[in-house]
Amino acid sequence: MYFSYESVITNPRRYPQHMRTTRREFLKTTAALGAATVYTLYARDIASVFSAAAEGDIHTIWFQGAADAGCSISLLQGARPDLIDAITDFKLSVDFHPNIMFPEGEAATSALRDAAEGSKPLDVFILEGAVPEGNFGTVGEIDGKPVTMETWVKQLASQAQYVVAVGTCATSGGIPGAYPNPTRAKGLQYYKQEKGGVLGADFKSRAGFPVINIPGCPPHPDWITLTLSDVLRGFAPHLDNYQRPTAFFGSVVHDKCPRLGYFEKNQFASKFGDLQCLWKLGCKGPITYANCPEIKWNRGINSCTTFASGCRGCADPSFPDPPSSPFFKEIEAVPAPLGIDVNLVGETIAAATAIGIGAHALRRFALKGRQGTTTETAKEGA
Repeated sequence: MYFSYESVITNPRRYPQHMRTTRREFLKTTAALGAATVYTLYARDIASVFSAAAEGDIHTIWFQGAADAGCSISLLQGARPDLIDAITDFKLSVDFHPNIMFPEGEAATSALRDAAEGSKPLDVFILEGAVPEGNFGTVGEIDGKPVTMETWVKQLASQAQYVVAVGTCATSGGIPGAYPNPTRAKGLQYYKQEKGGVLGADFKSRAGFPVINIPGCPPHPDWITLTLSDVLRGFAPHLDNYQRPTAFFGSVVHDKCPRLGYFEKNQFASKFGDLQCLWKLGCKGPITYANCPEIKWNRGINSCTTFASGCRGCADPSFPDPPSSPFFKEIEAVPAPLGIDVNLVGETIAAATAIGIGAHALRRFALKGRQGTTTETAKEGA
């Protein structure tokens, strides 16, 4: 099965008409088959995109703010064998990446300066890490004066066709922006759940798109590569209200959790190692939007809920502040009539949790109702 986008970056004349598909058709296929299957079917085409980047057709800068490089490590450890060579080329050809680039000092800074001033094109600007305010974070010097991360980010984002925030630190502040946030660090276009961030709520890239957010601490490598593949083709993926690709963040972890059946039967684990639902042990799956249980980690082997540690909510904008924390304390905020024991822990937590698990609570309540009706009918028949 072969595939090619008709875009400004790839050449549609390269393939016969019957061997091409549109972006809409590709996104429908992604939704229907899942990312792993799409990778298998379209590996050659996704690889060709990153190869084009390696040949210098697409100029990309990967900038790091306040972070631990975990997102870069996640991407570098992507485990799709038929894509390794092409993705490796992509990484090494990025105009700027502080972890893997060979230039240093003035040579490295000049790559940033040329892109920020517009003297060299910038197709995709990628930020990893939060952006601290002012002199709390600097990168390099110009004319002997340190340049703040905040300055670089604003200038580079203004020149880019597309802007991508990789990791929860870059999307909404993450750990560097956690309370009390002494460096006043923020994400590119969000600080926690509030829109604005460093670039402002109204920011649009030169291609007319807001920041594309790929949260996670770290994000799954497939989330990064598939999103970048779409962006490098000249398209932006369909985004939700937090500007996350809905292909990966369209439902809560709870929806695809292998322990969901236990939740609906009101069976909860009392200690780690039990097989039942981990909600009572602090699992944040009901409020965290991500497809971790479906896409899985470590070559598709495992996920937090599968492994029995419970979801820590690292892809939620609030992470690591409430309602994503305390990590090992349950969130109880659904009204008692729905069949769940209630101990409200704050209005913000209540609202977030009610949205996340309300549907499943209603379903469980309905199931109990049907079971009760069946019992009564049986008694009458007896």
